[in-house]
Amino acid sequence: MIWYAFRETRFQDVWQQITAMRIAPMLLAVVLATLPFPLRVPRWSLLLTRPDGSTIPPQSLWHAVAIGFAANNILPFRLGEVMRMGAISRLAPVPFPSALASVAVERLLDALAAIGLLGIALLVVELPTDAGIADAATSMGLLALVALAAAVVVARWPTLATAPLERVLPDSRFRSALLGVVARLANGIKALAEPALAVRAVGWSIAIWTVNAAAFWVAFAAFGIEVPFGGAIILQGALLFGIALPNAPGYAGVFETVLMLTLANLFGVERDVALAYAISYHVLTFVPITLMGVWSALTTGLTIRKATEGPE
Repeated sequence: MIWYAFRETRFQDVWQQITAMRIAPMLLAVVLATLPFPLRVPRWSLLLTRPDGSTIPPQSLWHAVAIGFAANNILPFRLGEVMRMGAISRLAPVPFPSALASVAVERLLDALAAIGLLGIALLVVELPTDAGIADAATSMGLLALVALAAAVVVARWPTLATAPLERVLPDSRFRSALLGVVARLANGIKALAEPALAVRAVGWSIAIWTVNAAAFWVAFAAFGIEVPFGGAIILQGALLFGIALPNAPGYAGVFETVLMLTLANLFGVERDVALAYAISYHVLTFVPITLMGVWSALTTGLTIRKATEGPE
């Protein structure tokens, strides 16, 4: 993907654009791009509680978020998500299936919020008719909506998830263990059964992805890119499609290629400028959360092995 990004662009031209970057708007963009990580803490606190119903301290949630997203930057295949679940299982502590369920619901809310914003942007921003992103957004949005609806049903009526297993599987140790895991997963998404909590979780999700899109938009000024805020939302949506599958650490190559192609093909930005923007934004926003995650790992004493083992 890195080769593909540079195949029609000279490195010297890209470097010239990077060195001419305006520093102030890019630094503001880095702050805005980092802000969604702490914004995930209050949303996660709505979706995940201890087995006795007590809330989890914000610092424990933050350490898990920082460790997980930093790990995504340095490990392949989104292993940071596993580390985040393992970290909160040890720090809270909570059962690993409950942590897994809460993170799964988070991802569904992320998809719905980001695709919802994308849908609005597609209505107000004029794009080439053959872009195809509208069809992709519609398909992904429908899948996310169906998955969220299923999660809400299971949260409201947990027996719908366990009853079929009880009828199909013979009585055994495996059956008991599987039913226990499914019950904990259902318990982990019980927040969706409460309308007030669900609305607040959706509100936080919209805030997270609006701020994230604002970071892309502010960074445009660093390179003199004249694209409206709706274009930044479309750029964000295209990137989410591009990195949906597990890939290289920090989405290296894929991140640059998606941003470059989106800016060049949909908004007419010169390829060297678009690639310089993508590289600079990626590298500079990579640093803060990675350092925060390393600090959280050192503070809590959680190594990769401990974080992936779950609670003691």
